[in-house]
Amino acid sequence: MFAKFLKAAAAAALLASGALGLFAAPQAALADDRPDLIVAVNALPRSLESAEFMGNVDVRVTYNLFDSLIRRDFRADGSGTASKLVPGLAESWTRIDDRTLEFKLRQGVKFHNGDELTAEDVVFSFSRGRLTGPKAILPEGPRFWSTLDRVEAVDPYTVRFIGKVPDVLLEQRLAGYASWIVNAKDYLTKGKDAYAWNPVGTGPYKFVDWKDGDYVKLEAFDDYFGGKPTAKTVTYKVVPELSARIAGLVSGEYDIIVNVPPDQVATLDSYDGVEARSIVLDNSHMLVYNTNNPALDKPLREAMNLAIDRALLRKALWLDKNYTPKGHQLASYTMYDDTRPALSYDVEKAKALVKQSSYNGEELTYRLIPEYYLNGLPAAQAIQQMWKEIGVNVKLEPVENWGQVRAGGWDIYPWSNTHRLPDPVGSFVPQWGPLSGIQKNKLLAWKAPAEYNKLNAVIEGSADWSERKAAYKQALDLWESEAPGTLLYNPLETYGVKSDIDWLPYALYYMDFRPDNLTFK
Repeated sequence: MFAKFLKAAAAAALLASGALGLFAAPQAALADDRPDLIVAVNALPRSLESAEFMGNVDVRVTYNLFDSLIRRDFRADGSGTASKLVPGLAESWTRIDDRTLEFKLRQGVKFHNGDELTAEDVVFSFSRGRLTGPKAILPEGPRFWSTLDRVEAVDPYTVRFIGKVPDVLLEQRLAGYASWIVNAKDYLTKGKDAYAWNPVGTGPYKFVDWKDGDYVKLEAFDDYFGGKPTAKTVTYKVVPELSARIAGLVSGEYDIIVNVPPDQVATLDSYDGVEARSIVLDNSHMLVYNTNNPALDKPLREAMNLAIDRALLRKALWLDKNYTPKGHQLASYTMYDDTRPALSYDVEKAKALVKQSSYNGEELTYRLIPEYYLNGLPAAQAIQQMWKEIGVNVKLEPVENWGQVRAGGWDIYPWSNTHRLPDPVGSFVPQWGPLSGIQKNKLLAWKAPAEYNKLNAVIEGSADWSERKAAYKQALDLWESEAPGTLLYNPLETYGVKSDIDWLPYALYYMDFRPDNLTFK
């Protein structure tokens, strides 16, 4: 009997090693024949810690590594813009009172390292030390979670979110940015910096490799609770030049490419087997002014805003396929004000305001990363000429990264504000309110009126929708009057995609490769 056991064990060992040719055919039958998806991008993430950086180059990758308790179902109406909320890592949620929201977690959800998701991971993800406290290791966090007091584990699969004030948008917050759940044990073992480049999430793909300036590679996580991923791997390949991205798509080297300008849509559609897919983003391209510079006083900032012909920019750069919002808001907002006037273009009034200002012809520096925002450089060149028409002298200064943009010596820089939730607490409040970098960073340091910050507190903390709406209107009026920056337009984002790939772009910069949004014909 013992001899028979040894023979069986030896055969099993040979089978496992692949040494028995007899078993080669069955092994081949089990080969993974899913395609490898290659996405050509303009730049790689600055970190894979899901809440450390949340710009366009970051979230298109991290969105596939992590999940949130609640998900925004962009596909609900087939548009990529829907705001319907559906269960994510939580199977259900209940409002206990106006400050307390309780979640029942899905049981059996696995992290990429095999650990099971529990309430402990959720509590840590929103802990004061990592995300929500004034000295959190992720400085962006408190801007998005200023209303949150604490998160408590009721049992291994039940958590409660308790607010400092009533938060009517808490469900939306938990489906938005800075809400992704990390693995507490792995994070604490590695530390933030190591975790940022070897993260463990619950998403459909897990991190496998990263080469600085070249690529980030993910691999299918077949234990994903949302179903088996349809691609074997996803590689984000850096291809800075647009022409090279288009050529690679047409040749078949790449499956999807990003940042295609509107004037190249017809070119893409002229080739067999590839097509352009476009969506206007829930993201507003902006300008920021250095209010610390005495030359950039309020009358001059108002003049510079009035001198921008946004309609011409949209026509020349975007073929009129995008729009400029009526103030810092979107039509999808519950508190949208359609009666708000459009931003004005008035050259003569702008010239009069320049004369009233303290500006004496000084050269102002417009600092930018030329390839960061699609059409960012041609927009800057056009605006430079518009300002010249009213007597304002502006020099364009290209730099390589955001640290250089925001170092000393700048007067203007381009920015974007993503509307992360369909409400001012998703963009206007965190980007321009009292906890924003615009107000807190000494190099930016807009000294907002006290009344403006009080109004922001009402927008965040009131459960009365009428009170919130009134406060929002007043805050928008003050912001436009103070003019620490201005809106330009919401850009059209166009992807080049192989025609046999069924994939829908979203109104945020997420590139969702979950099984329900990525299939191959």
